[in-house]
Amino acid sequence: MRRRRIGYHLHSGIPALADLGAEEIGERLKAAGCTGVFVHSPDPRLVDVLHVAGIEVYVSLGVFSGSGLWDRFPGSRPITTDGTPAPREEWYEPLIPTLPELRAHRLDELESLAQMARVDGLWLDAIRWPARWECPRPHLYHSSFDPVTLRQFEADAGIVLPVDPGAPAEAARWILDNVADAWFDWRCQQIVSFVAEARARLRKHLPDAILGAFTVPWTDEDFDQAFLRIVGQDPARMAPYVDVFSPMVYHRMCGRDVEWVGRVSRWVRERSGRTVWPIIEAVDSPDAYPTPEFAAACEEAARASDGTVMVFTLEGLLAVPERVDAWLSE
Repeated sequence: MRRRRIGYHLHSGIPALADLGAEEIGERLKAAGCTGVFVHSPDPRLVDVLHVAGIEVYVSLGVFSGSGLWDRFPGSRPITTDGTPAPREEWYEPLIPTLPELRAHRLDELESLAQMARVDGLWLDAIRWPARWECPRPHLYHSSFDPVTLRQFEADAGIVLPVDPGAPAEAARWILDNVADAWFDWRCQQIVSFVAEARARLRKHLPDAILGAFTVPWTDEDFDQAFLRIVGQDPARMAPYVDVFSPMVYHRMCGRDVEWVGRVSRWVRERSGRTVWPIIEAVDSPDAYPTPEFAAACEEAARASDGTVMVFTLEGLLAVPERVDAWLSE
């Protein structure tokens, strides 16, 4: 089985690549065993050079999170069950998936990226309702009980709330007590509808490009089905529009064992019926990352997929020669 190895994220700040030209970057990536790489913004010349070198090029787009957008898009900050705005958690600033102007902005961004260069695919990141999940015990909360979301829920679901949409705490209590299943189902559909439009926009300019999705590494056994109830990110419902799912199986960040990488990846593949390219970590977090453990995570991910493994981050991989050696091994 040919192993496909994809590094995330290529940028000029990687010390091993910072002073190299495009051709040299291609040779360095080939030497490190990378058959694909993610870029922030697809520079056409770099994309062409990497393609000549036999390296696939992908782009990622953060969707429902992003620094500074609460001010740019008023009303985009999620509202929790007690009627207060969702917290900022370190770098994470969540956004609601229902605000029309925010959705239009992200779809326009995607279309612009698709027109910049002939990349091999585009991955949607943060394509979910709010959760800062990269830790063993994440702070999980229901959202979003803002007026825009509540009014859209009423219109789409045909449910009239017996409370004022301007009273979020009361609305949250009534919804979760009386129509929770309909609410969770509708929230999932908001994610699916965005993914469907994203696919249409991408394929308009790049008919052969892959649409991928980075997904939260939860199964139906985690946090009382939080993949449905909290983040609204159901691989089964997204599957008609997503070509490849990439569960972010960062086992060390999430306080799990290496075998968990395979368990989650297989669950996503079985639930979606789609190709799965897991993304594993290659960073020293929360502490030094032993190379044998990294090698074991690579093997788990490869066995649970078609042999394709992504690594987060490319910088973390290239910084440790022993990791590169493990990455290269079959």
